[in-house]
Amino acid sequence: MKRSGIYWLCPSIEEVHQRRASILDDIGYQVYFFENLEVLIKEICVKRAKILILGDEWPSDVAMKQIQTFANIPDIIGARLLLSNSRNDYDLMQAACMEGFRDVIPIDLDDAEWLQRFEFATSGMESILDLHDDLKKFEEKIEINIPARVVWIGTQTMWIESKTLAEVGDSIRIKGAFAERLGLKEINAQVVEKQKSHLSYRFSEALVVNWWKDVMARAEPQKIKETLDYLTRVDLGLRPKIFLAIQSPALRTTILRYTDRRKYEVHTALQKSSLVYEPRFFTPDLIFIEEQMTSGEGHQAFLEMIRYLPEHATIVTIGGRNEGGDVKGSSGNRRMRSLRHIPTNLADLIEKDYLSAFHLKKPENTANRLAFLPHDHALSYSMVTSEAKLQSADYLQFEISSANRFHTYSMIRLQGSKLSQMLGGPAYMKVVACAAPDDEQKGPYRFKAHLCNLVEPVRAALAKSPKNMAKAK
Repeated sequence: MKRSGIYWLCPSIEEVHQRRASILDDIGYQVYFFENLEVLIKEICVKRAKILILGDEWPSDVAMKQIQTFANIPDIIGARLLLSNSRNDYDLMQAACMEGFRDVIPIDLDDAEWLQRFEFATSGMESILDLHDDLKKFEEKIEINIPARVVWIGTQTMWIESKTLAEVGDSIRIKGAFAERLGLKEINAQVVEKQKSHLSYRFSEALVVNWWKDVMARAEPQKIKETLDYLTRVDLGLRPKIFLAIQSPALRTTILRYTDRRKYEVHTALQKSSLVYEPRFFTPDLIFIEEQMTSGEGHQAFLEMIRYLPEHATIVTIGGRNEGGDVKGSSGNRRMRSLRHIPTNLADLIEKDYLSAFHLKKPENTANRLAFLPHDHALSYSMVTSEAKLQSADYLQFEISSANRFHTYSMIRLQGSKLSQMLGGPAYMKVVACAAPDDEQKGPYRFKAHLCNLVEPVRAALAKSPKNMAKAK
């Protein structure tokens, strides 16, 4: 049986790493440790790992760059990313949440709990993770922040991607650099549309929200004007999306040389199964695919993929002697091109031929779409905020009721005076179960979440008697 690979980046391999690798080995994983980021990246280009773990034992500035690098390697867009938390570096945990990491797992969990948490985060199977009973009462009003990424900001609306389960018509509170630039603590935005296609980040869906109405009512006119002027200066424009369904590492690397990431958004299929579902959410304008993946056993997956492509998309097959009738006839009337080898003028072909239909089409709401933000720009990072109440807890699991709903598997940040005092900072959590709301129409919505922070401070505080614990709070 083929074993799934896990790449683990850490400055040194300690006993705890070896023990966890042995546990993972017993359930069919092969762990490869790396102590150098560049070596890991080279290996990814050849073998393309499904799961990557980043240890936080590096200096903070080094680990921060590694988080950003992990999240933006085209070859691992579909990989599961985990941060191993050994020292409660709050900036690193925040960055991992914002970059769409699946989980931040405390390294001081016992082996059984660590393994359950790992399997829950990487497989997405709710039944794997045990839920705790007999939680101690712990009442406190808190604020929940869930990561969101801004793709574009228009003159009235903006496109954000998040695991926020808001519905059309709902009002959500958005914090971040955009609100701050407008001189506001937060923006009360109304959801006008939901999308599950044309996605750019590692989140489940997108919301189009109206920010203009609230800002016009509360922000200074000069701040608004300055912000709109600034947006025109940072605008990247609507970049074409390119998807590579290429198994050959050398071929994939060659094509990437001709796809400037300042001009294009580029994703690659992590494995054969990714061929179907990744284009469904990414919605590419151009696909490069090896000819062998369009026929035989791969033909059905190829047909399924085509269903989710926009009508203007171009499909370029590579490696065949010519365009096979079977492929051409099943392309859904989309533009087909065929290459036997990668030509030296591929960049020109992409711009002038393969994407010609994209450049001719008129983007939707062109009058509204003011600025498409660089993926690493401060304005692209935001948080959706909700009032909540912490109801009970033990050393690892918390039960919370909130005015808003959150998707199971979401990463969230909790802030409250008592809880923050115990932890020395905000609590980062993984939502593991969402119960039915007390009132299905209005909430509050109850859910359970497991702690990402090192659990020892909470374990010690919750072990105290209720009287002493109250004093500690």
